[in-house]
Amino acid sequence: MRRWFLSYTSQDFVLMQTLKAALQRRDADAHIFFAPESMRAGGFWQQQLADEIAQSTAFVLLVGETGVGPWQVMEYHEALDRRAKEPDYPLILMLSEKTVKRAAPGLPFVRQLHWVLTEDPASEATVGKLIAAASGPATRPRELWRHTRPYRGLEAMTEANSDFFFGRGRETVEVINVLAGERGKLPILLGNSGVGKSSLAQAGVLAALLGQGWPEQVKDAPPWPSVFDRSRHWCFLTLRPGTDPLKALVAPFLDTWQYGATNPKRVAEQNEWIEVLRDGKATLPDLLDATEKRYRELAQPSPPAFFLYIDQGEELYVRGEKPQRRRFSEIVATGLADPRLRALMSLRADFFGQLQKDEPLYGAHRQINLPPLREAELNEIVRNPARLLSARFQTNTLAADIARRAAEESAEDAGALPLLSYLLDDMWSEMVERGDGVLRLPVPAIDLGRVLVERANKFVAEHPGAEDALRRILTLKLATVREDGEPTRRRAARSEFTDEEWRLVSELADHPNRLLVTATPEAGAAARVPQTANPRAGVAAGSGETYAEVAHEAIFRRWDKLREWIAAEREFLAWRSGLETARRTWQATPQGARNDTLLMGAALTQAQSWRGKRSKDLSAVDREFIDQSTKREAKIRVRARRAQALIYVLLVGIILGLIGVINQAYIKEQVHWYMTMRPYRVANVDPYVLTPERERALRPGDSFRECANDCPEMVVVPAGEFTMGSPATEKGRGNEGPQHSVAIPRPFAVSKFEVTFADWDACVAVGGCPHEDRASDHEDRASDSGWGRGRQPVIGVSWDDAQAYVAWLSWMTSKTYRLLTETEWEYSARAGSQAAYSWGDEIGKGNANCNGCGSQWDNKRTAPVGSFAANAFGLHDMHGNVWEWVEDCDHENYNGAPKDGSAWIEEGECGRRVRRGGSWNSYPRGLRAARRDTFRTYIRGYNLGFRIGRTLSAGAGAITVGPGAH
Repeated sequence: MRRWFLSYTSQDFVLMQTLKAALQRRDADAHIFFAPESMRAGGFWQQQLADEIAQSTAFVLLVGETGVGPWQVMEYHEALDRRAKEPDYPLILMLSEKTVKRAAPGLPFVRQLHWVLTEDPASEATVGKLIAAASGPATRPRELWRHTRPYRGLEAMTEANSDFFFGRGRETVEVINVLAGERGKLPILLGNSGVGKSSLAQAGVLAALLGQGWPEQVKDAPPWPSVFDRSRHWCFLTLRPGTDPLKALVAPFLDTWQYGATNPKRVAEQNEWIEVLRDGKATLPDLLDATEKRYRELAQPSPPAFFLYIDQGEELYVRGEKPQRRRFSEIVATGLADPRLRALMSLRADFFGQLQKDEPLYGAHRQINLPPLREAELNEIVRNPARLLSARFQTNTLAADIARRAAEESAEDAGALPLLSYLLDDMWSEMVERGDGVLRLPVPAIDLGRVLVERANKFVAEHPGAEDALRRILTLKLATVREDGEPTRRRAARSEFTDEEWRLVSELADHPNRLLVTATPEAGAAARVPQTANPRAGVAAGSGETYAEVAHEAIFRRWDKLREWIAAEREFLAWRSGLETARRTWQATPQGARNDTLLMGAALTQAQSWRGKRSKDLSAVDREFIDQSTKREAKIRVRARRAQALIYVLLVGIILGLIGVINQAYIKEQVHWYMTMRPYRVANVDPYVLTPERERALRPGDSFRECANDCPEMVVVPAGEFTMGSPATEKGRGNEGPQHSVAIPRPFAVSKFEVTFADWDACVAVGGCPHEDRASDHEDRASDSGWGRGRQPVIGVSWDDAQAYVAWLSWMTSKTYRLLTETEWEYSARAGSQAAYSWGDEIGKGNANCNGCGSQWDNKRTAPVGSFAANAFGLHDMHGNVWEWVEDCDHENYNGAPKDGSAWIEEGECGRRVRRGGSWNSYPRGLRAARRDTFRTYIRGYNLGFRIGRTLSAGAGAITVGPGAH
């Protein structure tokens, strides 16, 4: 009596049912094992399946339209083990003719099986072929290349393709040995985009664990680790962190609990596990315990181990929110101590810096580097799959030529390897269509541009909201224009992109898009290239910084939309190309002679104009080059005017001698201006003051500083509307009503941090602000209380002192610096939120410095500015640290308050002025955005400082924020 084992994937359930019925009719006495779907829901190997395969007399692997499923891979390896011991044991591959277009699997030794090709798997003819295959020697099609697809294009290879996986044998062995010998460690596959990290993990490592042995391609491997003798029976789980890392972690475990995806119980369990893991009330071992308990309820044995593969780990740092990201890392890192768990993660090299900051994962990681494939390895990848499937290349040297060319291009172009996949996959498709079994390289070669254009158009169609950002990235970051006007690719450093832009770059570099490439130069490799050697690079060759570039030049020639975008920016791109050439020359010049290569005259005037209009579209190093050129020109002008100034001073001296003491105070003031303040202004302020063009180009969120170092960095805050004051239900509410709507009619700038001692001391040093020893009040003026100066917020300043500072800064810059109005302060503190604090209605932990905020400085002293996260407007420390003076006079409530953002100085007690924000010794309720307090204008204190504003010219920062917007 025959015993059949039928292997299928769930998508082919109905097809397999009809095959079973047809086989039962023809072979009535046979025992047919058709695994019910419930057996496959456990997510790991079950002993019953192994027992059934051991008792079977024939194994049938059905490959339908959707290809091979993960369960079939496990079943196939078990059957293959039996065949190794019993060579006559029949393994039969049943391939639907519809599948031929999708290709047969690349499982180990599958090419040696008995193949049955059929249009109708349940037909009498097909059943007859199956019975014949189970009774006689193996037969297979003469031309296996017609039914397979060994080169996968841009798709990552999986366990089902492992027979065609070449070039990474050494790394496969390394990962397996780390997993076997370094318990509690997380092996991380680190490499540039396109080097095959996911393929190594799935077609290399996971396939080896499922096969319980080294892949056939691995030569001179050590003995298979004995601890992995039952690795096929593990529970294998795969996840991608995505935007919700904790949900991504919980979901694959719950998938094995045999709940339907929409089962309310599954949803409830999932949400509960996410919550307890997030709040630290449960750990990964707890989730393992619960999973094993669920298996016992289902009368299933527990697996020997759980294997967790974290694919595309960079998503954790690109898409996940910081609190979830941190908790995910803690959960995984601590969970690795459980002997039941092993894990593996893949990560793009340009995110290694993020990993270093991720203390839990970095402490647990074991780095495995994946460099670009070398020529010998590429030769294996190109040649071996064709050899296995009896296909041949057009000439004896074509495979080697392709491998050599790919190796040469990949040395300079990180996008070459994905494009090699395009090339080989297209060559194979052309061969199958011709039907001659010969891989040919057309002249011209396969049209890579067409493939890129199709993918680009598809991305735009699927992401209509991203088109403007895509245009900026492809034209202003990743393109330049040659002298003949034609576009060419530009390599842009990571630092040139905002975080949001880099998230889009990462998506464009990942499967299935692969329109861009991101890479980090190998250590030492970049240093061998002169900085002027790479004319297309925006980032200096040799800098070692992560960069991005388009995958292939063909996209510039073939994608019409991109050509239109570039045409609109051609003038700017052409100028920037020349600027970058001049800047690279400046960088390559010895330090002593660098000044001679800076921009001068008309070239500098043009650069200053473009910098004012397009600052955001210039790299930091190019902006620095222009600024250095501007400083040099300013120094030349200063020297030219110095003689005139000296003559003027002499004349003043003569006049002073004549008029004596009549105007002594005025004379001293003028002497101080020309001898102290004016030189300071010329050297430290004038070169940095915004030009009208640069000021008009400002947008919300932009920052600027109108001095060399020691003055506040300013952030542009948008115009908008909000509700001022607090509702009657808010805890701690005082004279904060009635609530009223306020419109901020135009953008303004706010200092990013509270004014620091460094800022204040610069003013004191040139006599713009009063020195502390001139104070006669109860508190020393600007005393640091022994807590240090520098980046500490200035304290011990009265409202009058703050006014002296903004008057001095306004005088030095010829711009309007001032204290914020009370309305502007609350609008800036809320940053689009109507909650008690900008982050929510609870004080939380580690969000601010106060008496009960959970920081190291609580109720002890001030914290250095910027010690806490910025709000949505980019402003730090709006809540806590020090009270901040504002312009408005004291009023008991908001009855009659202005509704246009202006200062309220009418009908109030102006001997008292408002202070906002709370301080390091305030209770949390004193930090609320709506909290108001007043002090006498002459009062100073060790918890009292200020923040400044700046009026912007009309047209700057023209974007409006609506009520309650974030």
